[in-house]
Amino acid sequence: MDFNLTEEQKMLHDTVFKFTRNEWEPRTVEIDDSDCFPWWLWDRFRQLGWCGLLIPEKYGGSGLGVLDTAVMMEAAGHAGADTGSALAWGVHLSIGTVPIILCGNEQQKQKYLPKIATGECITCFALTEPNIGSDAVNLQCTAVRQGDHYVINGTKMFITNGPIADLAIVIAATDKSKGARGISAFIVEKDFPGYSVGRKLDKVGQRGSETSELIFDNCIVPVENRLLEEGDGFIKVGAMNLEYERSILSAAWTGMMGYNVDLAAAYAGQRTQFGHPIVKYSQIREMLARMKVNYEISKLLLYRAAWMKDQGMPAPLEASMYKAFTGKACMESAIDGMQIHGGYGLMREYKIERSLRDAKLAAVGAGTDQVLNEIIARTVTGTRSLTL
Repeated sequence: MDFNLTEEQKMLHDTVFKFTRNEWEPRTVEIDDSDCFPWWLWDRFRQLGWCGLLIPEKYGGSGLGVLDTAVMMEAAGHAGADTGSALAWGVHLSIGTVPIILCGNEQQKQKYLPKIATGECITCFALTEPNIGSDAVNLQCTAVRQGDHYVINGTKMFITNGPIADLAIVIAATDKSKGARGISAFIVEKDFPGYSVGRKLDKVGQRGSETSELIFDNCIVPVENRLLEEGDGFIKVGAMNLEYERSILSAAWTGMMGYNVDLAAAYAGQRTQFGHPIVKYSQIREMLARMKVNYEISKLLLYRAAWMKDQGMPAPLEASMYKAFTGKACMESAIDGMQIHGGYGLMREYKIERSLRDAKLAAVGAGTDQVLNEIIARTVTGTRSLTL
């Protein structure tokens, strides 16, 4: 069992860490205040070749693995990146693109992946609906085939990158009578007739990512834009995508916990009370120790799930355990870090306060803690609960 990163992975980590610390972290307050996706950052990603990390080299991507990508995302978070901008980046890298990489036919790959890899085309993943969150099998968004095209009707909600995406991976019901086996997946371009972006949503955190409704009003989608066969959208596309969402996308939150440790330890070392730096007091040391332990556990769970995906192994349990742990640990890390800062922890100029606002999504997005715990419990007990 080897816990060491490869030399290439160490280089990727250090490169992203230095870039983030020098260029991204100093502008995070600006990003948070603007409540807009930072296009200057996207331009830098394009220059650095970081828009197609998982895309094979034959389509213009970097050909990196899941663990490589997770290492980069974690490094960005640890160096102080706002997790909103990191979320937008991660959606494009993973759940907005992986379905085409793994489930697309050659024609679809050649048409879309090169533009995604260069960052010319930004992606998103449209699964959640206004009244459908965790109960994703009961989608109301429908896709009806009419000759050489499908007509999609419905609304998607809480779509990260919704306002800025050039194409969406859309999950819709093609035969509601079949349940999970009656759901299909489509590549939908923003210029297709009937596709529109609804209202931009005003979030308490993650403000570097733009989130909105997506509206499909008799949206015309060519048959050749369906991924796999009819009925494969949930079992072979959606469920697979959730494993990537629960690993790569959450990596920046893991990194944020490392950033919180650094901020809190530095502040505790310089803040003096009763004649001593507060880092000398046992209560403060206990919080710092808990923050560090949670960060390291989260990182180990993340790397394990990512490594399994690179080996071609299904990892629904491992990804769920990582995500469930990290959702709670992020909140604890933010609360402890703010507590160590005292009154200054509430001030916008001390960047620790943003971690609390940004952390909440980690316990809600890509499956709530309750749903993830049910997945874990099913594996442990071999039974379903009475409620889920």
